[in-house]
Amino acid sequence: MRERGRVAKAVLAGVVLVLYAPLVFLVVASVNKNPVSTDWQGFTTQWYRKAFDDASLRRSVGVSVRLAVLASLGAVVVGTVAAIAARRSRLLGKVNALFATLRVATPEIIIATGLAAMVPVVGFAFGFRPMLVAHVAYLSAYVLLIVGARAAGSDKNLEEAALDLGASKWQVLRDIVLPDLRPAIISSALLAFAFSFDDVALSLALRGPNDTTVPIYIYSAVQRRVTPSIHAVGALIIAVGVATFAAAMLIHRAIASGEARAA
Repeated sequence: MRERGRVAKAVLAGVVLVLYAPLVFLVVASVNKNPVSTDWQGFTTQWYRKAFDDASLRRSVGVSVRLAVLASLGAVVVGTVAAIAARRSRLLGKVNALFATLRVATPEIIIATGLAAMVPVVGFAFGFRPMLVAHVAYLSAYVLLIVGARAAGSDKNLEEAALDLGASKWQVLRDIVLPDLRPAIISSALLAFAFSFDDVALSLALRGPNDTTVPIYIYSAVQRRVTPSIHAVGALIIAVGVATFAAAMLIHRAIASGEARAA
């Protein structure tokens, strides 16, 4: 048993090392004076300044933020409505769960390829709007799974009691259903923002000439040469992702603890 435990710990340590060592190296290289990062020559923030002196990078940041904000809002609306509808219909719930699982399980590059082939057929031009629609359609599956799990475990007796007391369906939705789903809605919105901001496949397949996102900017730059400025941009993206996921967890815990105290 001890030998088995040591082997399991060694395997876990190896997996963690493979997953996180490149990220640690990226962050360290972004503040290393040595431009080739072969050895440590002192701390500096010049690579961050050089990165944001690049006008094309600033445009990419604007595109990424706008796309992520709109996509997360759209995905939350679509996913939440689907989750509420699925809660009221067993058949619709099974259909929604099936399609959401298929969207999550299907490789993103396959979805991107299909959408890129379909856009010219339906008469649309590549650009920001097709990117936004694709992000909303893809991310709404994650929202549906998260909000749907919360909705499936909620108590329907409160809704029935409110209806019996004369509340309208809109009042029940506004005052009971949506507040009950609020932790899942906020968490899924933050996760959708992070996923949209980090997306490469969908954005690369559907973008127009002036719709370069930050991940696409990095991907294009890496094809030429990895520079310290790219390290700095990558470190900032890691920081955004970690902050977003941490915020989602903290908000979810705060709301859950508030509900527990109220109960």
